[in-house]
Parts: sequence; C-alpha cells; structure tokens
Amino acid sequence: MQVKDPIICTECVEVFHSNYEIVSVLGQGAFGVVFHAHRKRDMEEFAVKRLDLDAATLSIAAREVNNITSIGCHPGFLIFEEVFFNEHHTKSMGHLYIAMELCEQLTLKEWLQMAQTARSRPWCLMSDWIKQLARALDHLHKNNFIHRDLKPANVFFPRGADFKKLKIGDFGLATRAIVNLEEGGLQSLMEQTAQKHTGGAGTPYYMAPEQTGEIYDEKVDIFALGLISAELIILNSPMEGVCTNDIIRSGQWPIAWLDYPDALQFLSQLTSLDPSERPTAADILVHLFLQ
Repeated sequence: MQVKDPIICTECVEVFHSNYEIVSVLGQGAFGVVFHAHRKRDMEEFAVKRLDLDAATLSIAAREVNNITSIGCHPGFLIFEEVFFNEHHTKSMGHLYIAMELCEQLTLKEWLQMAQTARSRPWCLMSDWIKQLARALDHLHKNNFIHRDLKPANVFFPRGADFKKLKIGDFGLATRAIVNLEEGGLQSLMEQTAQKHTGGAGTPYYMAPEQTGEIYDEKVDIFALGLISAELIILNSPMEGVCTNDIIRSGQWPIAWLDYPDALQFLSQLTSLDPSERPTAADILVHLFLQ
C-alpha cells in the first residue's frame, strides 16, 4: 500500500516525522494505522503503530504503553523500540507512535488460510509453534499479566526466520492478572481467583466462555491457545457454516475431528469449560503430546 500525503500528520513533523521516514502503510484499523518506516539516524526498519487519540482512547493508549514497559522483553514477544506522543492543537487530541520490530506482513491468520494441506503443516513445526506460544504465555503470566486477545491475527513471524519462529503482539487489551498485587508476594489463592476484570474484552471468536463475565484469570489465554492449536493441528472444518469455536466453547467437538483422539485429548484439556482444569502454560511445555 503506497503512502498517501494525508497519512503524514503535519502536526507531528517535529516529534515523529523528523525521526522516521514512512515507506508504506501496512494496515489500517478503527483506532489508527501501521506503517513500515525507516529511522533516519541509522536507517533501521520498524513497524510503527500510530494511534489516533481523543479523550475516549487516551486511556487505552496509555494502558498499552504501560503494558509494554511492564511486561518486559521475551523472544516470544514483538520487540518494542520507542514511543512518541504529540498533542495536537486541533480538535483531535493527538497521535501516539509506537515503533516496534518489523515482521513479515503475513500473520499466522493469513498463514492458516494459505497452508491448507497436511504437507504444509509438518507436526514437528506445529508442535514447536504451540510450545513457542506457550513459552511466551508462561513469561506473561509469571509477570502477572493476561493477554486477553490471543488470536492468529496477533501472532507474527519475525523477518529472516524462514517462518519458523512466532511472536505475540498487540498488548492493547492486556491487563494485570491480580489487580492489587501486594509488595513482597502474591495474594492468597482465594483473593486471586476472585479478581474482577472487564467483561467481554477480547475477540469473541477466540474468547473463553468465562471471559464474557467479570471473573476470570490467565486461563482465558490458555483457552485461546487451545483454539489456535486446534487450527494448527486439524485441517478439517465443520460443514454448513457452523462456527467451529462456538462448538468447542459449548464443550463439544466437530464430529469429523473425532478421528484425531490424541490431539483431542490434548486440546480438550486446554479448552476445558472449567478454567481450573486447564493446564498452565508451563504444564503445556512438558505435555507428552508435544514431545
């Protein structure tokens, strides 16, 4: 997608455009746009997310920046480089620019749509991808965060890795697993399980059943990982337009998938309707099915 002049904000020239040169537009959404850009001082390439801020979205943007800095670095997360904010003198409040690692333009969502044969999905690679995602979630959860929007569209391929490595991105909906984390340690187990969060945050198609309410924990990410794992492992999809994930969310499986008993045993654990019965991310890493 070629850069159009209106994409360049005249009010952000000094703050952002003097530091970065936009090469192309990678995508646009309801809250902003993502550029491919060169940093002028060293010509390093980055993906830059620009969020269009107003009074309603300022707190959302601030939370994402806080999440990025609080979660910390991990090989399974997109690398974030720097952040710029410019307050406008016009009606709109301003723009927030987040410079991050430039990945392949193809996300896991597009890859799944393209790789529709068993040969394109070798088990050694699929099991490694699941473990990579579990390893990243393990780091996230141990740092007291829930992603809440894990889905193939938020899983990226780093450049130069020949589509063998995965990275989780988009922490805009991430939240503290334990809101009032005490100094010196975690709260009691009862207090942890009673934590309230915003109901319905996330993408409905990949949402755990309990995520529509206010009481949930990091196991919602495990449920989403189970749904993604099902897409990676099993090529069959249900007939007549029935939503696959809605079937799984109801505690059942598409009939055609019953031909994969070993896979279903593993996937049914990750997508158990009872969050306490789902394994932790650390448990998934040593699960016999993935060895």
